[in-house]
Amino acid sequence: MTSDPKIWVASILTIMAYSYLYKENQFYKAVEHLYVGVAAGYTVVMGYTNLQSKVWQPLVTEGRWWALLPAVLGLLLFAPYVSRSHSWLRRIPVAVIAGIGAALGARTAVTAQFIQQLRAAMAPLTTVDNVIIAIGTVATLSYFIFTVRSTPVLKAGAEAGKWVIMVTLGAAFGAGIMGRISLLIGRIFLVFKDWIPLIKI
Repeated sequence: MTSDPKIWVASILTIMAYSYLYKENQFYKAVEHLYVGVAAGYTVVMGYTNLQSKVWQPLVTEGRWWALLPAVLGLLLFAPYVSRSHSWLRRIPVAVIAGIGAALGARTAVTAQFIQQLRAAMAPLTTVDNVIIAIGTVATLSYFIFTVRSTPVLKAGAEAGKWVIMVTLGAAFGAGIMGRISLLIGRIFLVFKDWIPLIKI
């Protein structure tokens, strides 16, 4: 058995967390509260680090006065907690955050969901993979055509598109399950290989 305290702590916390599979108990609640506390502490530390590196240092050390603007917007988020009469000030930073987030999201969505998809679909049909991608793309798009009269060809394409969508969703679900199983295997190896050497690999 190892003498590394980090492995001991991680293994014991893992067992306490998975004890929930039996029933809810005090060990699981302790790990749950510990996780929330560590996450809250990490958030506070990261917030302090961001204030120091992105507001205090540029403003005081480097003389960049414009760094005060995001700091003021951040402070306005706490206006409702200071006075109800000034709670409307919170709308200003919320509007800025929502606008910037929507703009960045739209740019990313256009690039990832349209431009890159078009590039992948327009690949030369010289390999079997490219042919399958092209047929799957056309079939999937035909499944969402509702503005023209249905024809036998369109029905066949829509049926193929439905199967392509089902296979894609199944593959995505399978990948998610495999990811969770990989995490579980990692915890099992931690407990029964690194902590208690029952697994010999």
